[in-house]
Amino acid sequence: MRSDDGSDANMWRGAAAGALGGAVGASAMVLTNHLLGAMGFGEEDRGRRKSHRRANAKPNDADGTISDEPASEKAAENITEAVTGHRLSEDEKKVGGQIAHHAFGVAAGALYGMMAAKAPQLGVAGGLPYGAFVWLAGPEIGLPLAGLSRSPTSYPPARHAASLATHLVFGGTVELVRRWMTRR
Repeated sequence: MRSDDGSDANMWRGAAAGALGGAVGASAMVLTNHLLGAMGFGEEDRGRRKSHRRANAKPNDADGTISDEPASEKAAENITEAVTGHRLSEDEKKVGGQIAHHAFGVAAGALYGMMAAKAPQLGVAGGLPYGAFVWLAGPEIGLPLAGLSRSPTSYPPARHAASLATHLVFGGTVELVRRWMTRR
């Protein structure tokens, strides 16, 4: 339904633009993690992804979370097992994790786009506060509560900082795409 001022149409346009931004932002996070690795961050962790000795490692390449195993892969496996009773192979977990990560990015981006259509001042800082919010609500609070990672206090500050950086990239990318898509 459309109101007289077109705000409903703007809200849905914002949601669509934000969703696209969320998909691009989720990919940008993965690229950021690869760049962090190429710069040497987490070098001591290479090849030991599931080792309990990852304390100083960079966030996961797959989703930018701080947990030892990517939370998106754990979520994909949990959902698949609950629905089908089937456990995922390692290759299936990687694919499922990417689907889960990007689906979350699309949903978070759509929410941001919808909110920014109603309150344009949200985009003033280029989406960075929203990226920080997603980081705080996701890897720092939500994932431990959901049992997808250990307590945030069990990870070193460097891993939190790198995870925050990837989520800032997400927020900035969502806002950049949203602005590009909704400019008149």
